[in-house]
Amino acid sequence: MDPATTRQRAHDHRDEYLSLLERLVRIESPSRDRGGGDAFVDALSSVLRDDGWSLRREPREDVGDVVIARLRHGAPGPATLLLCHYDTVHPRGSFGAQPWRVEGDRAAGPGVLDMKAGIVAGVLAPRLVRDAGAALAGPLTLLVTSDEEIGSDASRALIEAEARQHARVLVLEPSRDDGALKAGRKGVALYSIGLHGRASHAGLAPFDGASALVELAHLVLELTQVGNAEVGTTVTPTVAHAGTTSNVVAERATLAVDVRVPDLPEAERVDAAVRGYAVRDPRVRVEVAGGLNRPPMEANAVNAALLERALALASAAGWSVEGSVVGGGSDGNFTSALGVPTLDGLGSVGGGAHTSDEHIRIGDSLDRLGLLASLLMEA
Repeated sequence: MDPATTRQRAHDHRDEYLSLLERLVRIESPSRDRGGGDAFVDALSSVLRDDGWSLRREPREDVGDVVIARLRHGAPGPATLLLCHYDTVHPRGSFGAQPWRVEGDRAAGPGVLDMKAGIVAGVLAPRLVRDAGAALAGPLTLLVTSDEEIGSDASRALIEAEARQHARVLVLEPSRDDGALKAGRKGVALYSIGLHGRASHAGLAPFDGASALVELAHLVLELTQVGNAEVGTTVTPTVAHAGTTSNVVAERATLAVDVRVPDLPEAERVDAAVRGYAVRDPRVRVEVAGGLNRPPMEANAVNAALLERALALASAAGWSVEGSVVGGGSDGNFTSALGVPTLDGLGSVGGGAHTSDEHIRIGDSLDRLGLLASLLMEA
């Protein structure tokens, strides 16, 4: 089945696509919401079983279950891993009584872009291949995790184990807002810094105190100078707390820091700077927790080759797309760091991720569905 025909078949399945997407979006599944997660996994498992997938459902302690689905109705070629997550950043009810909305070419709802439309693409792409009488290039695994939005601590080992058993990984996260595929992602480091000073009365004995708040101010200003815009490294203090009341020198302070790096040497440089901070007041003690959460997904040769094949298939289907490197991390960072060819941004196209305006553009997302199906037929 040629790419142009596959693209058209994807658009012919618009109603089917939206019906399944609505069903999944209406099951709100914030991270750590076991009830929402269980309901989502129940619904998804039912759909996958009806399509002939073999399923394994793995429980996790503090987050929802993980789904591992396998499909073998193709050639004995290279195995492909489709990587998804169903947890969202949106608390239940944050989109009101009607979380699902379709207006023209736009569908909106909690997690619709990030990344329930990607899950729908993972379900429907092999269905398109099968219904057309074509075959997958090789065995297919769909891995749907439950904690990507909070760091993937409960899923990382499983993701890496599965990736090692596959020839390539297609990550069904959304594309860049302009539709570009993601051939690279920055690494992500998260730090939690505690400062411990000495309390005193701000009016009667201000100099007896060692202000964690004042030290925090120095620390924030110093960290903002650690980033390097020329190479794309960002060091961003994000959340700070200090003190207890207005007439007491602050004894304690905390700071959260978000770091994005293009490569591991930059991660090591920033880590050394964060941990090597020299206090201005020697009476204040600094404790640093955290570090690199996701290694960089570098635009290496194997990832670039996979991207070039996707670009060629899109061109053959009659539409253009480009590759990009973005700041946000995904579970594809883990698989790429293992050396497994990884391509991200194949799930859907839209905007407003993590906001009340989260949405997909339906036509562009159906193009993505067609591209994914074409890739699944390519050895």
